[in-house]
Amino acid sequence: MRQRTFIIGIIFVVLVAVGSLFKILDLPGAFAMLALSALFTLAFSVFYLIDKISIERNREARISVVVLSLALLLVILSSVSTLLHWPLSGALGYMSVIIFSVYLVFFTRYTEGRKLKLQKDRQLASILFTDIVGFTSMMGQNEDKTLLALDRNRTIQKRLIRKYRGKWIKEMGDGSISIFFTASEAVLCAIAIQKEIQAKEDFSVRMGIHVSEILFTDKDIFGDGVNVASRISSIAGANEICFSNVVFQNIRNREDLKIEDQGVQNLKNVAYDVRVFRLVV
Repeated sequence: MRQRTFIIGIIFVVLVAVGSLFKILDLPGAFAMLALSALFTLAFSVFYLIDKISIERNREARISVVVLSLALLLVILSSVSTLLHWPLSGALGYMSVIIFSVYLVFFTRYTEGRKLKLQKDRQLASILFTDIVGFTSMMGQNEDKTLLALDRNRTIQKRLIRKYRGKWIKEMGDGSISIFFTASEAVLCAIAIQKEIQAKEDFSVRMGIHVSEILFTDKDIFGDGVNVASRISSIAGANEICFSNVVFQNIRNREDLKIEDQGVQNLKNVAYDVRVFRLVV
């Protein structure tokens, strides 16, 4: 949810709470507050719908979001209408129940299980490691501007990682680690991040991707594959995405991707050589 939607939602909740209290105590201004809350309800629903649709990648998931948003909007408007004794408040309530029932029966399968969840055991995952190119130098030149760039980078990545069904694990200075269900989703997410950063920002990011078994403890992940992804990222250039041969074997048949073989690389602190490929964005 974007910040604007969150703020509108907070205002709506406050207006409903205060307006309801005024209505119970029969204080002046209750009608105006509740009527205003109805407007904020509409605004919140519209912006929430826009936010959710922007991160959904298929038609069925988007329709499910529309249906759920409509049901929630009708529930809220029905409640406000009842407090204000507006006509059709009962009809709005019945309609919300019907639409919510339709959502439960026909659309929950498109929104359930979309987030990647870590299991308390070993599991195979596609690991994406990113960092900002020249971050130390940037900090030496302008700390405030660099911290702002770090915040923008985090915002872009978290939104797109969620869109591609990934899970943001942690941030380490200017670097970040995320994991995905598949190699394709990790690569497509990396491409989307690179394109948005190149189009909108004045800093560059490099990325490394590897597929390996991972372990996790206290919301952190461990394993040789994490180190490999980090080292692959370190040999990538500005605005580049590099990945291991394991990733390449999973995406080699995608005609929409242009891939260059970088040969076998001796990565720092990795006990074996890794064949690395570069994605041309």
